[in-house]
Amino acid sequence: LLLLSTAYSLHPLSHRAPRARCCRADTLCSSAASLPPPLRDADAFARGVLDCDATAWWRQDSQRLQILVPLADGVSFKRDVSVDVSRRRLTLRVADSDVAVGELWHEVNVDASDWYVDDAPDFGDARFLVVELQKRESFVDWAAPLKPAGGGSGEEGRRSLIIGGKGEAQKQATAVQLASYQLLQKLPSAVRGDVYAREAAGSETLYFLGKVIAEATDAALALTAQEVLVKEHARLYLPSVFRTLPDEEMELWLAPGNSELRVAQNEIPLHRWRRVDGAEGVPAAGACGFEPETGPREGCGVPQDMQGKPFAVRRDGAGRPLAAPFEAKLMAPDEVPGAYEAWLRSQ
Repeated sequence: LLLLSTAYSLHPLSHRAPRARCCRADTLCSSAASLPPPLRDADAFARGVLDCDATAWWRQDSQRLQILVPLADGVSFKRDVSVDVSRRRLTLRVADSDVAVGELWHEVNVDASDWYVDDAPDFGDARFLVVELQKRESFVDWAAPLKPAGGGSGEEGRRSLIIGGKGEAQKQATAVQLASYQLLQKLPSAVRGDVYAREAAGSETLYFLGKVIAEATDAALALTAQEVLVKEHARLYLPSVFRTLPDEEMELWLAPGNSELRVAQNEIPLHRWRRVDGAEGVPAAGACGFEPETGPREGCGVPQDMQGKPFAVRRDGAGRPLAAPFEAKLMAPDEVPGAYEAWLRSQ
């Protein structure tokens, strides 16, 4: 079972520890023991309790938000459970008691939502009523199931996206965002950006990670939406450099889209990217994309001494080239020494 939430602040995946939240975001519980276990590969998403007595819980992943209510002996699903879901509102009652009634934090897809009894949940030994709300916008990290009764929580109106993560979550998000990239690149209004990364601790070497894209918006906002995805890709693509590096120690830098040759020739600087918290215009997952770098292969026109090595450049702390500009000698793939032999070996 999975749930999703987001607001317009982005949370580094590997170090975000969700607080125990009650049903409404204006009420916080202090005990981490009150938290239900996360859904699979959804550790970064918020989760919590519906009341501070921890008698019911909620959790989420990128697609669904799940409410779990233990059912006492003698409570009948057909007779005693009442669930009414609209696009913006939830009314959940069990045995004539209100469990969750109010305006939803974000909109849901009513037709894809469901509720049922689970006799074998992944925690506890009780029967649980499970209410699964399908998120209308994927990858959004909900702050709570319901908005504050009086409004004005300070978080209202914010969207926080968590695209990517560990394990299967990263694999699925990469496939989704690559498909988005391939669609968006056909649009004349699409804006691209080339993404580089380096260790924050004074390293001069920046590694090319791939390309972000969005329709009619800034590349920095496209990267803001996909920060988790891009940083986890860096760890998987270049484990010797980034595998153990925490989010706050990994710097991301941007260059204009498809500018690798100009960057390699030291013609243009790179620009430090910083997360845009609370910004208007951060695109939804389907309105941005990421094309990950996978490294050169043999027989692709890459010089012999560069086979299998990642594309990297050297820059100072402000992103300026450390050497003078030069003009690279461009060659057709069949002109590169050893390229034809490598191609023959691959056949």
